[in-house]
Amino acid sequence: MQDSMTDTMIEVQENVAMVSPSGGHPFQKTAYFLRPIVPSFIDEPPAEISRCFTSLPSGSQPKKLELEFRGWRLDHTNLKTWVEHLAPTYQGVWKSAGLYDAIFNSMCEIRKKKDLVLGLGEKWCCETNTFIFAWGEATVTLEDVMILGGFSVLGDSVLSPLESREMREVGKRLEVARKGFQDSRKAWRVASTDLWMKEFMNSGSDLEHEAFLVFWLSRYIFHDGRDCVNKAVFSIAVRLARGVRIALAPAVLANIYRDLCLLKRTIVASNEFKVVIKSPFHLIQVWAWERFLELRPRPKGIGNAEPRMARWDKVFGLNVGELRSILDSAKEGFLWRPYAMTIENWKLPNYFSEKEKWVVISPDMNDDELLSFSICLRVNELFGFGTTQQYHPHRVALQFGYDQDIPAFGAPLKHNTYEMLYIPSLCSEADASVRYLKWWKESMAGVKHRGMSPKKKAKEAVDEIDVVAIPCIHSTKNAVDFVQVSAARDVHGGNDSLVPPGFPQKRYRLQNGDPMEDDGLTISESLRIRKKHKTVETREGSDSQKLSADHDNILASSTADEYSVNTMTSERHEKDIARGKALTWGSKKGKRKLRKVHSKFKSEMNKAAAPSDDMVSIFGDDGPSKTFPFEEHEQEPERSSDSSSVEEPECAHNSSSCGKKVLELKYRVSRLEKIIELLKSRF
Repeated sequence: MQDSMTDTMIEVQENVAMVSPSGGHPFQKTAYFLRPIVPSFIDEPPAEISRCFTSLPSGSQPKKLELEFRGWRLDHTNLKTWVEHLAPTYQGVWKSAGLYDAIFNSMCEIRKKKDLVLGLGEKWCCETNTFIFAWGEATVTLEDVMILGGFSVLGDSVLSPLESREMREVGKRLEVARKGFQDSRKAWRVASTDLWMKEFMNSGSDLEHEAFLVFWLSRYIFHDGRDCVNKAVFSIAVRLARGVRIALAPAVLANIYRDLCLLKRTIVASNEFKVVIKSPFHLIQVWAWERFLELRPRPKGIGNAEPRMARWDKVFGLNVGELRSILDSAKEGFLWRPYAMTIENWKLPNYFSEKEKWVVISPDMNDDELLSFSICLRVNELFGFGTTQQYHPHRVALQFGYDQDIPAFGAPLKHNTYEMLYIPSLCSEADASVRYLKWWKESMAGVKHRGMSPKKKAKEAVDEIDVVAIPCIHSTKNAVDFVQVSAARDVHGGNDSLVPPGFPQKRYRLQNGDPMEDDGLTISESLRIRKKHKTVETREGSDSQKLSADHDNILASSTADEYSVNTMTSERHEKDIARGKALTWGSKKGKRKLRKVHSKFKSEMNKAAAPSDDMVSIFGDDGPSKTFPFEEHEQEPERSSDSSSVEEPECAHNSSSCGKKVLELKYRVSRLEKIIELLKSRF
């Protein structure tokens, strides 16, 4: 036996950098991960969620859909009557077959909250079969279907045929009865469940028990969308009636996953406004009530021997305003293990242990609950009627009490006859690896970008452009010509993106002396880019500080009115620049002041042909930001309007040399304008 226990669903790693799901400082611990996970030697795995998850545009209103829940029934009167009639005789058989709780759960009235179902549908990812929230992944698992729905994960497949001759004969008799109820007056000629119930309930027929199970399966579990007797459930009903255990939970969950994908596709589609849900979708709503504290109404108490679903019977859901906000901010208000909490009159499953332990799992073990739990942890395929869905519990390991690492896509795990399973303690707190947290943040960055409108997406891309700079010339003797333009590609993915979605893009800069293209742009065109990129900045030259009056006139006259370019007219402001300070811009007050300065400069420049040492600086944020921080500087006393307001530059006595510099600056400013206009045209 020891030789066959070489493979396990659990991967143990020592001294792993971990962090609590609710946040905090990293720490080291021995971690227990559910396989498969990305190997630890891969530092930056691709953020596949950003590629497969379809997010709605931010700010969009919830789509108004017509939802029709065929498998979510509220009319239980006839079912209760029939159950009360058969339970004294067949409840032992129901318990042996593992459907006793499932039958009684079907009689609970779970009142619909369609907005909650739609909100969860928006978060569904059809590739991973999980809900994608801002703080992590979660999903409905086999454990949820087993505990909330009462369905078994053990037993034969729902698709298994009848083996014995006696079972096949009973199946044929049920088929004959179904054909007898087909209404010839209807175009689709089907046997309704109402006619079926009236024929067999309290009839004393030797087929009444099988007929009841056909009715229950057709109407509440595997609804085919037409409210008729489902021929596909005959073989299931015949075996259940004989106490044969059937694994209903995987088939039920497969149908729920199928309908969640249908709901998500309908939400995303622009021309679809109605969706028919056939699976028992009330499990989705109860799953949310069990886990989201802000969405949970006050539950009822559970009576003796009642299933857990009874605490939500006839309970009204809460009316919440910003459902999206609640779902995305529920990091600390989400219960990862609600079934580990003690509830009066509800018995905890055996796999909730007071102490952590290792156990041997084998098909012939006597503990059905522990064996069921091991199946809930295994990556597998779920087979329903007409659908096959992928089951990925390793993506939501925290829901089972295990630590979370970066999940890997892979084939279903090989099932061993014997294998070791680590059982976490009831009170243990699972954590996430630091690399998982990094990977998740990168994934969410890509998801956020994909969900943006084209206009907002363009603005986000703009924030990745670093710096566009022109020099401050201190003297004409050793002025440094320096123009720096930094460009970045779309970091979130595109035809020319060279990195995986969600990972930071390397930036590329055009250094001093590099050729600059697009010489045909106008000043007004180039200025619009400043608004787009918010990255234009004047930086201090190595030896130069002052800018000529001609250069000042060019920039100030073309930009001050429209974009509040900072105009500095004092030596004090020049010293501020050397200390890294920036003038206020963007406010109304600042704009009025700059317009005044611009008007004054225009007037003075008509009087003075010589350039000035006043400086015009354009500043931009170094990082992506939606708004500019404003810092007011002390105001210089207003100067008189005489000619003394314009200081004589050092180059006034050498007009030829200074004129050269002015022409050179004009040329570079012209190029800068062209770059700005080119970038603006892309929006």
